[in-house]
Amino acid sequence: MLRSLLVAALLAATTPAAAQDAYPSHTIQLVVPFGAGSGTDAMARELAQALSNELGQPVVVDNRPGANGMIAAELAAKAPNNGYTLLMAGNTTHSANPYLFKTLRYDPIKDFTPIARLATAPFVLAVDGKGSLKTLPELIARAKAEPGKLSYGAPSSAATVSGETLKQMANINLIEVRYRQTPQAMTDVLGGAINMAFLDLAACLSNLKSGNLRALVTTGAKRTPLLPDVPTMQESGYAGVDIIAWVGVFAPANVPPAITAKLDGAVAKVMASERIQSRLTGMGLDPAYAPAQETSAFIKSELLRWGEMIKKAGIEPQ
Repeated sequence: MLRSLLVAALLAATTPAAAQDAYPSHTIQLVVPFGAGSGTDAMARELAQALSNELGQPVVVDNRPGANGMIAAELAAKAPNNGYTLLMAGNTTHSANPYLFKTLRYDPIKDFTPIARLATAPFVLAVDGKGSLKTLPELIARAKAEPGKLSYGAPSSAATVSGETLKQMANINLIEVRYRQTPQAMTDVLGGAINMAFLDLAACLSNLKSGNLRALVTTGAKRTPLLPDVPTMQESGYAGVDIIAWVGVFAPANVPPAITAKLDGAVAKVMASERIQSRLTGMGLDPAYAPAQETSAFIKSELLRWGEMIKKAGIEPQ
């Protein structure tokens, strides 16, 4: 009897470790806060395929757009912390939302285990490529001549911050029109329903190259090599503007360290591959892999930085 109890206790003690060693043993769900056609979605699909090959199990993208990424973030935060539900998110869910909304049903720090930072990218102020607006000064002049008549699309919190920053610094009155997804905002710019939109470069690059859209400025501190002739907002006279999107991979809080390490190691290998580097760069994303511990510190610093940007832009939480 005593021997049977000892054997049972030993098996119980070793089962969790064995389960972690076997990870992953089935499909992993990668939740994405934005719909198909967004830059985050495009990157998620590249990463999912590469991680499937690296981990030996399917990694399936699950798009959950809406509510500024809060639907996806809340779903991932409440998922079992066994490594089979991951979240690909970034500045919208983990940097800006805490300052844009009075009520947030997840905590960007406490409710997640950072796995890795993946990439960064600037935003683009885009207008109809066949329209009359060709430069930011022309847009500002028109906005001042027609106060409250021009509208901009904001399919993400970063787009809202970009638009409100421009309004504040240029002393103009623009109407913000919020969208659930980037493709919807882009379609409305092309169709003339709105005058402009702040878009992630990965989502609008093909339309910029074809001439359907025209980029007036980018929001980063330096020009993007993919749009070498497009000035930054800083170059256009708006000192200090550096609104950069970032994206990373997260798991729910308290995922076992062994699983975190395995995921981080797999992501590191994927991000180091020439194919992924080339694919991301071609989409307008800057590969910027950082391991789990460094990503954790980065998230905390970005949370403070975005709080300052939102405050300066005069945005009040809803």
